[in-house]
Amino acid sequence: MKLILVYNANDGLFNSITDTVHKVMSPSTYECRLCQFTYGMTGMLKKWRGFLSGISHEKEFLHRNEFSKRFPNNDTQLPAIFTEGPDGLQTFVSAEEMNACSDLDELISLVNDRLGLKSV
Repeated sequence: MKLILVYNANDGLFNSITDTVHKVMSPSTYECRLCQFTYGMTGMLKKWRGFLSGISHEKEFLHRNEFSKRFPNNDTQLPAIFTEGPDGLQTFVSAEEMNACSDLDELISLVNDRLGLKSV
């Protein structure tokens, strides 16, 4: 099983810069909780990177525009985490569930629970 983590943001340098500024200037209106929780001003947070490295499943990271190109018939609200396996693409953590998390620790706990792992 592969985990596909999809950001509610487009890829590219300009988008990355504007997203970073938006997160800092107006975090309450920023549309990507996954970005907000897992990335700081200089890149992926160490805590999230360490958590992901402890998960044995293959991981793939996609931006909104990359996801829609690869899965054009999927209109799932983003951000979200999916699983991809023999049965195809399945929602693993929905945008609603992710948006209900108040911080990175809650997101990590949610992912751990879904994977059947012990929370740290």
